[in-house]
Amino acid sequence: MKKLLALLAIFTLMFSVVGCSAEKEEKADKPKEEKKEDTAALTDQVKSKVYNAARIAEGKVNDVFAHDVAADETTPILAASFADEAAAVKFLSNYYSEEVAKQIYTYYATGEKTAEGQVIVKADPYFTPSLLETKLADVTVEGDANKATIKQSGGFTYTVELKDGKYVVTGATK
Repeated sequence: MKKLLALLAIFTLMFSVVGCSAEKEEKADKPKEEKKEDTAALTDQVKSKVYNAARIAEGKVNDVFAHDVAADETTPILAASFADEAAAVKFLSNYYSEEVAKQIYTYYATGEKTAEGQVIVKADPYFTPSLLETKLADVTVEGDANKATIKQSGGFTYTVELKDGKYVVTGATK
């Protein structure tokens, strides 16, 4: 009888330990599921990343089109680092979708060249007013962590999407 009671006590103890550990595993799984749901939320941190991605992208446009001038020191030219449209679009495609990068190049391209063979570009900026002259508090960011829009009053509306782990501007409309 003592053996039977001891065996019963051992089984009871084992079941209670297994039951407690299973309960802990269930509780541990629940926060993980909630975190997965929250990854798509548009938190303040995500808003900041989206906004900064658009600002950096605009800065890169300025590097390509509003950086260099011809020998006469007044005529804007395509930055010397970019020999042609393909090189400029390829570079801008790191920050914009290829379609938007081509639209920006088409806006700036004049089809003219200097005597030295440099590509002449428009002096008027594509982004008016500039997002670089704003703060996050000046714009409205809506959407989620995968796709968001940035709305500027009296300016552009940017669509920014998460692609391959980084934010890329996929739309810029006035």
